[in-house]
Amino acid sequence: MKTFGRALRYFFGTIILLASLALLFGWWLVHRSLPVLDGSIVIPELQQKVRVDRDQWGVPRIQAGSLEDLLVAQGYVLAQDRLWQMDILRRASGGELSEIFGEVALPSDRENRTLGLRQAAERSWAVMSAENRVLLEAYARGVNRLITAQHGRLPGEFLVLRYEPRPWTPVDSLLINAFMYKELTNFWDDEIHRAAVTERVGPELARDLYTEESKWDRPPVGALAGEDVDPRHPSSSGSTGNATPKAGNSAGNSSSGPQPHPLLPANPPASLTTTPRTAWRAAEGLLGQFANEVRAGAGSNNWVVDGQHTYSGKPMLANDTHLPLNIPSIWYLVHLLAPGWNVKGFAIPGGPLVVIGHNDRIAWGVTNTGADVQDLYLETFNPASAQEYRANGKWRRAEVRRETIHVRDQPDDVLEVVVTRHGPIVRRDGLRAYALRWTATEPGALEVSFPMLGKAKNWSEFRETLRGLWGPAQNFVYADVDGNIGFIAAGRIPIRKKPSGGVPVPGDTDDYEWTGYIPFEQLPQIYNPPEGIIATANGRVVGPNYHFYLTDNWMAPYRTTRIYELLSPRKNLRPADCIAIQTDLVSPPHRQIAAQLLDAGTRVAPLDPRTKQLLASLPLWNGRAETSSLQMSLLEFTRRALLWHLLRGPMGGAVGLYQWSRSSVFLENVLRDHPARWLPPEFRSYDELLMTSADLAVRQMELSAHRANPREWSWGAFSKLKIFHPLGQHGLLRRHLSIGPIPISGSLFSVKQVAPTFAPSMRFVADLSNFDNSLMNITVGQSGQYLSSYYANQFPYWYEGRGIPSVFSAAAEEAATLHRLELVAP
Repeated sequence: MKTFGRALRYFFGTIILLASLALLFGWWLVHRSLPVLDGSIVIPELQQKVRVDRDQWGVPRIQAGSLEDLLVAQGYVLAQDRLWQMDILRRASGGELSEIFGEVALPSDRENRTLGLRQAAERSWAVMSAENRVLLEAYARGVNRLITAQHGRLPGEFLVLRYEPRPWTPVDSLLINAFMYKELTNFWDDEIHRAAVTERVGPELARDLYTEESKWDRPPVGALAGEDVDPRHPSSSGSTGNATPKAGNSAGNSSSGPQPHPLLPANPPASLTTTPRTAWRAAEGLLGQFANEVRAGAGSNNWVVDGQHTYSGKPMLANDTHLPLNIPSIWYLVHLLAPGWNVKGFAIPGGPLVVIGHNDRIAWGVTNTGADVQDLYLETFNPASAQEYRANGKWRRAEVRRETIHVRDQPDDVLEVVVTRHGPIVRRDGLRAYALRWTATEPGALEVSFPMLGKAKNWSEFRETLRGLWGPAQNFVYADVDGNIGFIAAGRIPIRKKPSGGVPVPGDTDDYEWTGYIPFEQLPQIYNPPEGIIATANGRVVGPNYHFYLTDNWMAPYRTTRIYELLSPRKNLRPADCIAIQTDLVSPPHRQIAAQLLDAGTRVAPLDPRTKQLLASLPLWNGRAETSSLQMSLLEFTRRALLWHLLRGPMGGAVGLYQWSRSSVFLENVLRDHPARWLPPEFRSYDELLMTSADLAVRQMELSAHRANPREWSWGAFSKLKIFHPLGQHGLLRRHLSIGPIPISGSLFSVKQVAPTFAPSMRFVADLSNFDNSLMNITVGQSGQYLSSYYANQFPYWYEGRGIPSVFSAAAEEAATLHRLELVAP
């Protein structure tokens, strides 16, 4: 027996030893891929020595003797920290994920091959200026130097998935542009949904559902009441052209919009007018599958104030972009210096220079305009010839593009993409098919315009750089050290012959063709407005009488309204105050529902005693989406229940078809006006609808929380943040590689906008009086490698809403330097 016991102990001891050795070996394999941060490295692609200093956050300061050497070094440094992410992003855009993940990635690859993103990148490369070609080629040389140097010591993801990256090309950087273009503009299926909804509910109810205006809209350009925009005015922009707006956006159909809801001011101030298969499932998050959240109202915030609102008398600019959250972050912080260049800010891995940030003269930030840059055309194909479609009464032969998709451990998948004069067929319905026209696939659309903003020194140069921007169209806010502030919604936005009404249009006629793009001078823009504040949050940026059609898919106005409300009285604004505004938790639609419930409760009682208990606490609620708030949980679940009750009858149960960025405005209008056409027949009054929805909310909270006690239904029990690494979805790897689920404050409608998989992806505040006072941080960390000390060291600051100082002067950065690496020319 003793012998057996000794043998058993020996056996288990051996197993433990082998497991420990395996873990140590795995740790060594991963650790050896960590970048060299100190000393010197010979880089044959350089002409002169480049210095790379890193601070306590791992943010590099790259100093080079020429712009070309700067780009070589940036490519090298980005690849040190984010090589696998860069490879995944270019593969996603080019439709090449199946090669490493297997057949589970085929739907994504087929979609992007159909859209033709690689062809678009190649067309843009073919027409790119010689100057920009040199920059992208230099960046690619830097990335490839790192790939060569790290051969056999690649990041752990390459080891797990058993593949090596191919060399980087300039077209790969343009594929990164295409990836972001798609994520911010590719919502063509909304047109199909809208057509289906309109067919089900009829035109009258559809007008209610797809409302475009709210009393709380606060466009920076053009009066909300509908006065024309004068393109000659130095503070605004418009058009006197004859382009026809889409239905519902014309001057003749403007309305005064909804009235204020009870919990907002009655009279707003003037300023308020592990295996390849399992890894793929996780990587879907990395690739930004967040369309539903966007349609529910996701977006970004930016604002700029002039000196009359700040402690220094100089402008201050703030920006926080709301995107899917993943590890690593979509952003990378970097400071770039070369003759004529001194810019610090947020770069996208795989792309050159910075997209958002500041130089020594100006600062800028962006939010998505939501411009309508896609149209679906219903093409009719010939029953006798599958490749012929009708155009102006004649049959025309379509182009057929064969795409070969390599699939891991499977035969190649061959995809035939049919392309009409409007673009690729993205969906079929018998002999009718939907062809997509999209600005992203026009020649030159993926030009590197954004990063060149870092060279601008004033408003004139800033605007001139944006003149060449195709997209995605963005709301740019601007400030300079001379005290000026400005705004422009820049990008190529098509002019249509006839309005589409937001639904697919006939493709066999020329009636709905694009005739050009909105002239740059007539894009919405403003410079030094007298109130000294400009803010955007994906809501309306023009009044309803702006002469060109931009979009009808504006986001709800609540974040914009709240930002103006917080900024307007301020006369001593500091960077920390801007962070506090970025993390503000007030949720206006929920305040409105609270007021409606309290009013209805005076006439109709809920059936569930727990509902009555929660309703009694509403007068004590501070209107904030705090994780400890029971009221916030009740109100959000009631909001969902109200929409469900209102939609299920007219929609015939297909409630999911309604995906509209202003659904909250629709609900606000209905709860305020009580139209008979929207009251479900099972209810005698809107009071009954409200109380029944609150009762349903209580039952849903019990099911979701798996708890019957309302005290366990705090908002933090339902509002959970998840930031996953693609290989960290389950078990031990999830514990070490990923973050969450953890409670997070905020709502879809607060300035701090959150949902389970998206939230502010970065925070930026620029102090134009002294850039050393500026703040910058991303969600997790600079490095994509788990064993790096910079993997997630920024997360506590981001989560707690604390700004991270981002010094800029040579003296301050020298004092902050922890690592120094010299990249030496041979």
